Amino acid sequence: MLSLFLLGFASLSFSQVSVGLNLQNSRNFVTVGTDPDKTFFFDGRLGLGRELGLELVGAYNFVQKSEVNAYFGLGLGLFDHYHPRKDRYYDETYFAIPVGALIKPFNNKDFGFLIEVSPVFYSEYGNYLRGGIGVKYTIR
Repeated sequence: MLSLFLLGFASLSFSQVSVGLNLQNSRNFVTVGTDPDKTFFFDGRLGLGRELGLELVGAYNFVQKSEVNAYFGLGLGLFDHYHPRKDRYYDETYFAIPVGALIKPFNNKDFGFLIEVSPVFYSEYGNYLRGGIGVKYTIR
């Protein structure tokens, strides 16, 4: 686990940084990550809404073109969640498998539109399918 963290940190420190906003059907995220044009990239997602939380995503671009990247990955989410039926807050950890595309239609390939769908797997609260759109900008 430590070696995976160090590999991710080293990758982040030697690459460009991307920032974005993902508008999902379950919650919205502000993202900071590595260069999304690389074969492997990482995102840290700050979840906004009723509760704040963090989602860490590592992804693989299986399509890499100047106009579009298509990817899939694995995410780990850490959130406090209010469960209305039990009338209390719970610490939640979940896994997600994001699948998406970053579409770069303009001459400036640093800016793109994001579409993503992700099955989310909770241990206690059931599973669901999350989807949404967003924007991403890479600072080079």
